[in-house]
Amino acid sequence: MKQSIHIDAPVELVFEHFLDPTSDLDLMPVDSEVLEVKQTEEGTGTFTSYRSTFAGVSFEMFDVLTDVVPNKHITSTSSSAGVGTWTYSFEPEGAGTKVTMEHQSRSFWRLPLLRNLTDLVTSRANASYMPKAKARIEAEARRQKTVPGQRKPAAGKARKRSTSG
Repeated sequence: MKQSIHIDAPVELVFEHFLDPTSDLDLMPVDSEVLEVKQTEEGTGTFTSYRSTFAGVSFEMFDVLTDVVPNKHITSTSSSAGVGTWTYSFEPEGAGTKVTMEHQSRSFWRLPLLRNLTDLVTSRANASYMPKAKARIEAEARRQKTVPGQRKPAAGKARKRSTSG
């Protein structure tokens, strides 16, 4: 599954938003709580553990940022085969940023029928999530324009947040 979206905000702001594992938990389609964040200075190796509930079943998983190139791309690999690996690419597009998200499932989810089902579910969840994330990032960009020097908190600061999706 691969999708792109344009966000009316500078690449640096969009990148910082996606680098922060706690930035959008409240927008996710499942109830999630961050249990722990261990951030590395360079980004690669940052570890986040979660507790999520889907269809009444709770489970724990973790994500590791396996490749981070500032303002270019982020690759996040999950312990959950269904969540798999997400790659986010960022590039300037006009006055904003083009974000391309690519999802790759692992294990038996790579079987064609299961992969297609996973891609369908992931695409629908992403179609719900991305417009909300876009609106949040664009609102932050507008706010920063009106408050000179105001920046978003540094990515990866541990913030425990329970959410409803």
